[in-house]
Amino acid sequence: MIIVPIVLILVASASAAGVAYGVHPSLVQYGNGLALIMLSRRLMWPLISLSLICCITLLGLVISGRRRAWWLLGLAPVLALFVMRFAPGTPGPGAILEAPNYVDASNPAAPEAGDFVVGIVFGDHAFAFPYRSLFVTPVICLTDYDQRVLLMWSAYANRAVAMQVSRELRSRDLELVSSPANSLLLYDRRLGQFISGVTGRQVDGHDAVGFGKALATEKMPWSAWKAAHPDTKVMADHARADAPNRPILPQYHVRVPPSPDPMLPVALLATTQPAAVPEDAPLPVPLNVTVGSTRVLILRDKAGRLRAYDRHVKEDLFLTFEPKPARKHPDAVMSDNDTQSAWTIDARAVDGLLKGERLREIDLDERLYWGVMKYWFPKLQLIEP
Repeated sequence: MIIVPIVLILVASASAAGVAYGVHPSLVQYGNGLALIMLSRRLMWPLISLSLICCITLLGLVISGRRRAWWLLGLAPVLALFVMRFAPGTPGPGAILEAPNYVDASNPAAPEAGDFVVGIVFGDHAFAFPYRSLFVTPVICLTDYDQRVLLMWSAYANRAVAMQVSRELRSRDLELVSSPANSLLLYDRRLGQFISGVTGRQVDGHDAVGFGKALATEKMPWSAWKAAHPDTKVMADHARADAPNRPILPQYHVRVPPSPDPMLPVALLATTQPAAVPEDAPLPVPLNVTVGSTRVLILRDKAGRLRAYDRHVKEDLFLTFEPKPARKHPDAVMSDNDTQSAWTIDARAVDGLLKGERLREIDLDERLYWGVMKYWFPKLQLIEP
């Protein structure tokens, strides 16, 4: 009967297709696409085993003479699918780099002045990671004595997340599964958790086991980072010649409402309740907003860059600001309605009852895209002046 080899070929091909295409990033644009990607990764080895069992069974039938050798041609798609999934350059455990090589800022192997880097200050040292290198190895594990940090770079989201990690999390157990919704998707084989590179949390929003405090990251041209941190170490460039050296646009469609535009550039506030501000938002006057339980002041500095500050001062004083230049202090551009103190553009009180006080700055992650951020932060609030 020819039904047996046909069934073996179909089952082997279907299992190999599940391995090859089950984690494709484009699946996330469909309903439950992310769940399907995670399920496909969990079932990867059972599917591989099932496919190999069918292939070996068919090979045994041919060797025993019960079927002709030309039936083996039916296994060609299986081979092609496995090559597609496990060929060099495809996502896998090799994407995590635990001991990168660093060079000094003056080394000829350092990036060119206009190349973008991700900067991080860890311990007493500053480190820079070129976009080109992170495009090839997007997950870096840094170790400083007994402290460890995991840096995750989602190139299509232009998002870098650095998290302190404990010994409970082992980098050799991490695997880069896919890039759904333009974010890295990591799988911890030992703990069985899926981690989003955009949020630094599990895909269901819960804290990832072994992850601790987030560290601030900065994205800027190498020349700017080098000027701010002359003693920085920079990761030696080992990227492909075609790897991008500056921000790139999202590649995969995201399931979010069409308005606002998913490609809208935004800056993400590092507040407990996630919020974003359009990068091109006109801010002729200071903007007083409330994000969750945090009262925030948003303005543009002298260079035109967005800045955000916590309006909480002292115990229970939450200030509200308005533009009001001070005659005695030319650098004072605003005042608070509560104490009438004069404040500079960098949130320093230079006159009045609060003289000497300074607002706590809230980190802003710039050059992000609304659609990507809204997908991974479903409760994300867009602040539109």
